[in-house]
Amino acid sequence: MKQPKISDLKLDRSGTRRMRSQMAKVQKVKITINLDSDILSDVRQISAKRGTPYQTYLNQLIRETLSRRKQDESRLDRLERELAVIKKKLVA
Repeated sequence: MKQPKISDLKLDRSGTRRMRSQMAKVQKVKITINLDSDILSDVRQISAKRGTPYQTYLNQLIRETLSRRKQDESRLDRLERELAVIKKKLVA
């Protein structure tokens, strides 16, 4: 395939503005993390089977885990409150 000349390229300013505004809405932050190679390999294999980029899949895994943890903590808080009520009734 023949490479286009720079002089033949046209700037799409409205398209660029639209793309930048869409990217600004996505609140993603680039970070660097260290993962065990076997974990990264598993994540990449699973994401390839699902047909999603591995970083997107990793983001979903983290989101699901945090959501479950919040639910577990709220359940635990509720149980602790109920236990405190039961203790007060037993003492009285």
